[in-house]
Amino acid sequence: MLLIKKILNKFSYILIKILFRIIPKINRTALIKNTKKKGAICVVEEAYEFTIKEPIQKLAKKRFKNSVGTRYVDFFFGVKLKDVRLIGPFGIPVTRFGQIILEPISERRLFTVLQFTISYLGLFGFIKQYCLAIFPFFDTKKNFLNLGAYLICRGSRMIIKNNRLDISPVFGHWMCEQLPQLRGIEAVIKNNNFKECKLIINRSAPIWQIESLKLMGYDKKDITTMSLDGLRVGELVVGSLRNVHSKGMECDPKAKKWATKRLLSNYDSHKFDKQITKINICLFRQEEQTRRIDNIQDVRKCIESNNFTEIDLNNKNLFDSAKDFIYAENLLACYGSGISRIMFAKNLKKLIEIYSYEESASDVFFLLASEMGIQYKCIEATKLPKNNFFADQKLLYCSDRKKSEWNLSIDKLSLALKEKN
Repeated sequence: MLLIKKILNKFSYILIKILFRIIPKINRTALIKNTKKKGAICVVEEAYEFTIKEPIQKLAKKRFKNSVGTRYVDFFFGVKLKDVRLIGPFGIPVTRFGQIILEPISERRLFTVLQFTISYLGLFGFIKQYCLAIFPFFDTKKNFLNLGAYLICRGSRMIIKNNRLDISPVFGHWMCEQLPQLRGIEAVIKNNNFKECKLIINRSAPIWQIESLKLMGYDKKDITTMSLDGLRVGELVVGSLRNVHSKGMECDPKAKKWATKRLLSNYDSHKFDKQITKINICLFRQEEQTRRIDNIQDVRKCIESNNFTEIDLNNKNLFDSAKDFIYAENLLACYGSGISRIMFAKNLKKLIEIYSYEESASDVFFLLASEMGIQYKCIEATKLPKNNFFADQKLLYCSDRKKSEWNLSIDKLSLALKEKN
């Protein structure tokens, strides 16, 4: 029985590989060319160059010697597309000619998204939705949205919810990728004088996702979720995607600073008790299933003696969890999405990242700090052997998940916290 299952899984994988290769795609270059011809593109930021400076710390300098230098940043745009079908939880955008539009997903991510979508819909379910993209007159009018903007989080985890496959957006991807996309989306909406353009996001949206859109100036009535297996959109608005990933990250400080400015402008309109203007904060992952610190009690004593305060993001809404970041001057944090809350920071001067050898080549947070004008330092933790534990049944891959913990040298930590540079 196990052998049959392995054979079927292998066959399924090969079949998806074939589909991935034969389905036609529209990349960024082709998308720009096609929409320019139709006058359906809005450029909101011209191309420019950005220089990533060499870090001061010796360890960071060694890790990221190949990441520094001048980078070309492609122009930022929004486009308007006619008659596009969104397929599955990720809303794979397919044109009337059966072409997948890569910009909202990226070619790097497409295979994983396609694989999950076929698992979710079934092979014949996916083929049905794909055919309806080409022949929409066979579909019901219920599966139609006149005008919408694509804002589904491509960086999502696969989960099981109510005994069915689903996706859950990753905080860091949403903050650094989708919120900047709104700049291109809003340019198209304004240029075309669109009314009531719905933001299409993933189904089962976490509360923080809705809260972030409120801070960006949107109301709940402006949002709709991708709750159908397939949705035909008469006019679809798509904004530039800036890939934020551990490999091949696309830098665009102007795009992120635009989103940061918008977040803070609406945040300031709220009333809350003022805190100390300069604080040092720490963000660990003790409630998470990976990258927990084994010797956390010793670490806590060390940070306390160096005037750093540990913050807890659990059971806090986005507004409350962002308060400490607004006033923070220095941030010590484990490698993870939580670091992306620096988009709320007004006065952050230094980011100290805790990582292990597995993340040694990942420059995503070094680049993010560079984009935000924040000094970067790092501390390498020792990764401990994995231990068996009772996995969270909500996770799709729970049967294979194991807890991994890190051990952090107190001497290294103390030195990093005390060093001025």
